[in-house]
Amino acid sequence: MEENIIAQRIKSIRTEKELTLEEVAKRTGFTKGLISKIENNKVSPPVSTLVKIAKALDVSLGDLFSPSDALQIKIVRKEQRLKYSPENLPNGQVIETLVSGYPRQKIEPLMISIEDPDNYKTKLYNHPGQEFIYILAGAMKYLYGDEEYLVSEGDSIYFNAENTHGPSPLSGQKVKYLALLCP
Repeated sequence: MEENIIAQRIKSIRTEKELTLEEVAKRTGFTKGLISKIENNKVSPPVSTLVKIAKALDVSLGDLFSPSDALQIKIVRKEQRLKYSPENLPNGQVIETLVSGYPRQKIEPLMISIEDPDNYKTKLYNHPGQEFIYILAGAMKYLYGDEEYLVSEGDSIYFNAENTHGPSPLSGQKVKYLALLCP
């Protein structure tokens, strides 16, 4: 049964990425025929072969053992969220990961709270991809490049995250917002 899932996943990922059998064979050093036999569950390859195939498909080995994303759901209860306030982040900021560990996750949803706005040290970020922010409570200035925007509860922002950006809370004003990071 597990071999069938692996065979289906390899073929599914390859076709999703619009790769031919020949391209995967070239990337792995295996023959096109062997890749075809693996995809059709005619051959049960050793782990070392699966590692090379996963690398050629640019996925983790674990992705080959999981059923298609369409068949999966992940629920994270409020009490299960990972919360952290790393030392390198400004004072008073708490970040909660809303979902993590979903196979080939494409969006990183975060809940960010600035609980101590008067001691918060503004820090600007930039990273590949795009970002969406929705203000759940409070108000703040949001810095983007050389611009500054006042946003409050119910407002949303969408931007190219490669430009410098970051929150700047208003004095005495706690703020909580949802951030969706997309590579």
